[in-house]
Amino acid sequence: MKRIKKAFTLAEVLITIGLLGVIATITLPSLSNNVSATQLAAALKTTQATISDKLDAGMALEDAQTVRDLKAFATPNDLTSIYKGLSKYLRLDPVDGAHTVYSMKDGSKVKEWPQASIRQLNTKAFIYLEDYANEETADGALLIKQKGGNVIRKSAKVFIDVNGYVKPNRFGYDVYEYYLAQDGRLYPVGGADVSLFKTAGESETTAAWDSSNTDYNCDWNSVGYGCAGRIEDEGWKITYLGKRKSSTKSEEEKKD
Repeated sequence: MKRIKKAFTLAEVLITIGLLGVIATITLPSLSNNVSATQLAAALKTTQATISDKLDAGMALEDAQTVRDLKAFATPNDLTSIYKGLSKYLRLDPVDGAHTVYSMKDGSKVKEWPQASIRQLNTKAFIYLEDYANEETADGALLIKQKGGNVIRKSAKVFIDVNGYVKPNRFGYDVYEYYLAQDGRLYPVGGADVSLFKTAGESETTAAWDSSNTDYNCDWNSVGYGCAGRIEDEGWKITYLGKRKSSTKSEEEKKD
């Protein structure tokens, strides 16, 4: 008796292909978002660590007690000389053109950094120095130390754009804000150390990004300043990228 071979009909094959297409349509965007978030978080962690480690090495080489004692900060209000001095330890090359950064909330323009103030680190990530006054909280130093805080003096704000000019150039997505402290380390805005510094030791939180201040909160309905703190608090993971709560299209989305 001959064994009859069974085969799929054309209709069955087409139905199967159609089902696979539906499944792919549902799962691929989520998978893509997860991959992007993982890559962004890894790039941020690497860039932040590179800057901190290089400055730490520079302080050791120059026998500097604080980052402000580096020769690069000899003229503290001269951004050009600061960049020139830091280029001994960090690869800082000029980048052409202005760099505009948007809010995560609604895509409105938040910052536009001029050509002279942007430098390129490790060929891809940008760093930008701002507010480099010799600021400290002498009165709150004891409270800060008692609560385990590490930021006593803010030497500068450092903004990191982990993928340079590649869009979306948005806080909380690829742009993050840090304080450069006296020890040469970068501490994330939205984290406990910066929270203690800003309140002179009065307010400690391990989740400063989850506050009533919508600017420093970190979700799709915030500007996104505090997202660096959230990422570190959650173990270098970006968990908030996903479907928007707001239907407002950003300026960049409208352009694209």
